[in-house]
Amino acid sequence: MDNISTITAISGWALPRKWFANEVATAFPGAKIQVIYPETPEKTEEAEIMLRQYPADLYIGYSLGSLWLLKYSHLLPDTCIKVLLAPILSFLEKDGLGGTTSESQLKKLFRRLMQGTDQNVTLKKFFMYCDLQFPESLFDDIPDREILLRGLEFLKSYQVKGEDAKRFLSILGENDIFINAELLRVHIPHLDIIKGIGHAPKNLLKHLSNRLNWSYRSLP
Repeated sequence: MDNISTITAISGWALPRKWFANEVATAFPGAKIQVIYPETPEKTEEAEIMLRQYPADLYIGYSLGSLWLLKYSHLLPDTCIKVLLAPILSFLEKDGLGGTTSESQLKKLFRRLMQGTDQNVTLKKFFMYCDLQFPESLFDDIPDREILLRGLEFLKSYQVKGEDAKRFLSILGENDIFINAELLRVHIPHLDIIKGIGHAPKNLLKHLSNRLNWSYRSLP
C-alpha cells in the first residue's frame, strides 16, 4: 500500500524488543519500525506519551499488545491502519471472550516469577509452551521482573468487548494456545483465522504483509 512508510508495533508479553522488531522488519522490509513495550500498561499517561512519540501509518498490536492497543484506541489517528495479531479481548477463560487461560495457570506463572531466583528458567518454559523461539543471547533484552509482573496483572484484570475491535483488522492462528479461535470469532465476526499456525508472530505478520500487498515499492 502506497500510504504506509512507518509502523508502530506493540509487543507481546516478555518478548525481547530487538527480536520482535526484527520479526516486524522481516515482514515489512524497508519500513521505519518502532516497537513499544508497555511497562505500565494500565496507565493512560504512559500510553499517551508513547503513542505521541511514535506516530505511524500502521499500528500493530500483538497478543498483550493487542489488548493494550484496544484499550487506547481512542488515542490513534483516524487515518491510520489498525491491526490486531493474536487478539486478546480477555486473557482469562472464565470471561467467555476467547481466552483459554485459567486463573490458576496465571497465578502459577505469577508465583514462579515472584519466587524464582532466575526468571529466565520460568520464561524458557513459557516460551516453549507457546512455541516462541529466539536465541538465548536475547534474554538480556527481556524486560525486568517488575515490568513482567505488571504485564500479567494487566492481562488478569483488563478486558474489552468485541465491538471495540470493529475498526481493526484482526488476525489469529487457528492453533493459538491462548485463544479459542471459534469463540473469539463470535465476538469479532470479521476475524481472519489462519489455518495451521499458532501464537508466534512470524506467520501472522507474513499474512498481514501479504494482505496489505507490501513490497519495497510501498515506500515513497
